[in-house]
Amino acid sequence: MRLVEDRSQFGYPVRHRRKVPFAPNIKVPKDFAELNRKIFQLDNELDRFLLKPNDYFELIKEAFASNIHYSTELEGNPLGLEEVRRVTRETFRDPQVVRYQSEPNQEIVNHLLAWLSNIFQGSWSLEMVKDVHDMLLSGLEEGMPGEFRTTRSSVIADDGQETFIPAPPEHIKDELHALLEWLNDYGAGYSPLVTATVFFHEFESIHPFSDGNGRTGRTLFHGYLQSRGFPNSKLCMIEAEILKDKEQYYELLAKTDFHNDYEPLIEHFTRAVYRSYKNAEERFREKDLLTSDIDELSKRILIKAKRKGDWFDLRDLRVWCVGESDYKLRSRLNSLVELNIIEEMGRTKGKRYIFREPLKEIQGRFQQRADM
Repeated sequence: MRLVEDRSQFGYPVRHRRKVPFAPNIKVPKDFAELNRKIFQLDNELDRFLLKPNDYFELIKEAFASNIHYSTELEGNPLGLEEVRRVTRETFRDPQVVRYQSEPNQEIVNHLLAWLSNIFQGSWSLEMVKDVHDMLLSGLEEGMPGEFRTTRSSVIADDGQETFIPAPPEHIKDELHALLEWLNDYGAGYSPLVTATVFFHEFESIHPFSDGNGRTGRTLFHGYLQSRGFPNSKLCMIEAEILKDKEQYYELLAKTDFHNDYEPLIEHFTRAVYRSYKNAEERFREKDLLTSDIDELSKRILIKAKRKGDWFDLRDLRVWCVGESDYKLRSRLNSLVELNIIEEMGRTKGKRYIFREPLKEIQGRFQQRADM
């Protein structure tokens, strides 16, 4: 960690403030409502794009690899972005058989397992937070996976100066419990962006683990966004935007603690998320089948099939495409199956079809590994 130029404005070292119960005074930037609305629109827009599975797979891989690379690089992982892309691609294709010997590679796989798990659904608890930490540090020779620290700690800058003193170990459980209670009871009253940002800051301020707090906090930030209103945030390269200026990132965390003011941090995170959504929209639009030369009937079938999100048959098609002959419908389906956009199962009259969604397929593979 580097220090900002003017250390006196914070009175280093900055100290964590005990907040039990946790009842934050939250103010948002003047243009937050408009940016928040645009992000919601962009999240919905990403659902409307129709991509070939291979194109979708590449865009998913790029987003996950980018987010994990920038988060782990900040904590010392030596792998470059291209290496993280390779590990992500191989693990996506077969998480059952990919095994790594080196810790840097294992850390990437651990993040993929955590980011694609179902752990963020429902109420959040101390045990859930510990489970996420355990997933991220499993197999690594650092920290105590899933165990809160039992000693006093501090954050040291590159020049050796103590810059931040987190919560003492005897306060960790009740402070984190108070923060989680606020998130579960009141978090839904704010935009997911506000709740996720405030939670992230307080989690980092408490610093509940001896190592891996940054990685765990950022994973929880993404998990909250995805499970509480921005499901397509996983398709966006958010970390690259948030961590574009690392000194500013650390400065904002220190300012928030020192001034007890979340507004600058909320502004930084909101603008970063917005930029990443705009970038995702541009990348998806370039590959969108609806703007390609595919015929209109095929487009209609694909839109309906994706919206259904489950298996369908010829009877469904007759409802979706009134007036079209069975021969024409079957012909279009066969073409879409050949393009690998639609998957088929069964024979003749019992044949069923489904729109292929690579992310669901990847999550299914990871869930199988997690259940082993």
